[in-house]
Amino acid sequence: MNEGTKNRRKAGFWPLISGLGLVVLIAISLSCAVNPVTQKREFMLLSQQDELALGKQTDAEIIATYGAYQDEALNGYISSVGQKLVRVSHQPDLPFTFKIMDSAVVNAFAVPGGFVYVTRGILAYLNDEAELAGTMGHEIGHVTARHSAQLYTRAQAAQIGLALGSALSKTFQRFAGLAEAGLNVLFLSFSREHERQADDLGVLYASKAGYEASHMANMFVTLERLNPSSGRDGLPTWLSTHPDPPNRIEALRKAAADWKAANPGTKLAVNRDEYLRKLDGLVFGDDPRQGYVEGQVFYHPALKFQFVVPTDWKLNNTASQVQIIAPKEDAAMILTMVEQKTLEEATKAFVDSNKATILGSETRTLNGLETRRLKFIIKTEEGNLAGLANFIKKDGQVMMFMGYTGDSKFVTYSDLISDSLNSFKPLTDQTKINVKPERIKIIKAGKTDSLANILKPYGYSAEKQKQIAIMNALELSDKVAAGTLLKIITK
Repeated sequence: MNEGTKNRRKAGFWPLISGLGLVVLIAISLSCAVNPVTQKREFMLLSQQDELALGKQTDAEIIATYGAYQDEALNGYISSVGQKLVRVSHQPDLPFTFKIMDSAVVNAFAVPGGFVYVTRGILAYLNDEAELAGTMGHEIGHVTARHSAQLYTRAQAAQIGLALGSALSKTFQRFAGLAEAGLNVLFLSFSREHERQADDLGVLYASKAGYEASHMANMFVTLERLNPSSGRDGLPTWLSTHPDPPNRIEALRKAAADWKAANPGTKLAVNRDEYLRKLDGLVFGDDPRQGYVEGQVFYHPALKFQFVVPTDWKLNNTASQVQIIAPKEDAAMILTMVEQKTLEEATKAFVDSNKATILGSETRTLNGLETRRLKFIIKTEEGNLAGLANFIKKDGQVMMFMGYTGDSKFVTYSDLISDSLNSFKPLTDQTKINVKPERIKIIKAGKTDSLANILKPYGYSAEKQKQIAIMNALELSDKVAAGTLLKIITK
């Protein structure tokens, strides 16, 4: 959970439990539209105005849920590269927006309306500006070719809705409630046809913007070595939402070569050193300042609290909330900041929005914090939920820490949930508070040598050496010329 959560309205991302979210109101009209890329008419339930409205709503949800990376210079640089690509795209007048997500997950994605995102995780594994341009050009291509809008249309036409395909299983979703409609767009998996077209558009846009587009293939080589999985924030990886067409790497390189053959004499940039220097100081991996688990305890240094995580329960930490899921995914706990400023207002909002039946209520001081405890039942279409909720006053804000399950299983889970909720307390241990994230540091090879020998003085483990090699698109045995810039990992 991000420290910025304190200053934003956080309810609404899980409507079942908070009921305080914004409602997406999109006027859908049955029509055919001309695709900006193919110039062909196609069945579309979203007008371009609807796409923009959906994009704006989704952008707000993405930033609040996953968090934006706060580095003005780096964000400005990413945006400048993106705008170069937009100017040569099929929709140069669309007001594209580019943002870096504060996530270690390796991904780049776009949503309708021209909102394009790269994670700091993927930036760490790219190695030059041309590679970045190809990656972003690919995502711009998904927007200009209206791929998300097409998937949305097909889903709605089939009356199956948009399924949330996050790390949370369908079983857990039934209890946790679905995310806002806009966030579902993130979990749509493009077809191989969409991917091929986006690849071609990425090559086209990067080439026309003056980049060596063949370097776009390098990202896929790295992904094959990395084989990333979703991070603790639940954000999907590139591979989970971007199916890999056959012979993708060869096809990308051929497309770039064909463009160069058709445009002889064009100067194409790589800008390796310029890109790497921009990464110096980038947070790498999970940022412990925004929460981490050690042993069976979750610590949040920025907000200065801690609580016990039940054995074998899975913790998913996002910018807006902490989710803890039972091994069988039939019970869950959620900790989030609410917008109300008093315990009375917060409990009333919870009861009113969920039409909850209160079986018990008490106010007490728990670990030095004023706390209101509720025992509740909530009726849903799929059965009753039973749970406990602690509303906790801390540092002028109210936090809701609740656990719930199906009413038939409440007896099984009630003691465990209660113990975890009651373990919430202020974090005062400075050794837990003063943790630092790993960061990328850019160094220059002092002499020509193997990457392994260059890394020796840093005392990295074998696993860390392999990770750094992949980050630099190298093997440990590769010779590195003197003066070459390299990425390493430091505290």
